[in-house]
Amino acid sequence: MGACASADDRLIGRHLDGGRTDGGFVDVRGGRVRDRAKTFGSIVAGLAVVLAIWGLFALFFNGTGASALRFPTPAETFARLGEYLFEGRSLYGQSIYAHVGASVQRLLVAFSFAAAFGIVLGSVLGYFTRIYAIGMVPVSIFQMIPGLAWLPIAILLFGLGDESAVFIIFAVSSMVITVDVAGGIRMVPAVLVRAAKMAGASGPAIFLKVLVPQASVSIINALRVGMSSAWRVLIAAEMVVGTGIGLGYSIELTRDLLDYVGAFACIAVICVIGLAIDRVVLATLEKAIRHRLGLEEGY
Repeated sequence: MGACASADDRLIGRHLDGGRTDGGFVDVRGGRVRDRAKTFGSIVAGLAVVLAIWGLFALFFNGTGASALRFPTPAETFARLGEYLFEGRSLYGQSIYAHVGASVQRLLVAFSFAAAFGIVLGSVLGYFTRIYAIGMVPVSIFQMIPGLAWLPIAILLFGLGDESAVFIIFAVSSMVITVDVAGGIRMVPAVLVRAAKMAGASGPAIFLKVLVPQASVSIINALRVGMSSAWRVLIAAEMVVGTGIGLGYSIELTRDLLDYVGAFACIAVICVIGLAIDRVVLATLEKAIRHRLGLEEGY
């Protein structure tokens, strides 16, 4: 029996060790490299699809002669972007780096407040079931208000300028985060809460050691959705509240001057920054949390 068991163990071991090195250890470093290469490859493939669709549409539109204006091609757009980035070409009195810096600064300020507010309010609504039904009514009402519909309130409170843009971003993204965080807290299996109570855990301990860790993936997803909403609203807000600098403000000027290549160059920068925040920063954090919770394999 011992020999049979030993043979079975060796057979199972050979299957389990299929991805191991000669020493019987998992190639952690190689696994991480492969994982990062796979992520990078998927991003590149997705960008290639976008560029192909963009290029084909521009070719078709320009070939029809339906408009006296040309639809910017990827080559024209990135050539102009290279001038902004590397040749010091001014973008309406400012460098593109100044415009990007102003937009990112507004985003970080507004999103920091929105994330803190949304996580706290969402956690409270998700934890206290008695106030959830009532509390979600105003949250849902505020969430239904489009971003630019906050413009009259923002101008009434802060006038034209940065403060109005920050307020609009906060108003939109904080409600998105609140809804997703509350939903994530409420999705934690009740059996885990009952088990914690049977073990003698108090309310704060249950919240911090059971609900928050189990809902961490939902919280990260809430931040991802909130960030994408904040980034979109930021650009729109900069176009209408008179910030004087920023990517949205630049797009507004390019539109007025019919400089569509410059507008597309700004849009390309917006897409790259948004993609980096979502796919590199927040997606990596989500993957790490999912792996720690045992929801997916990883290295």
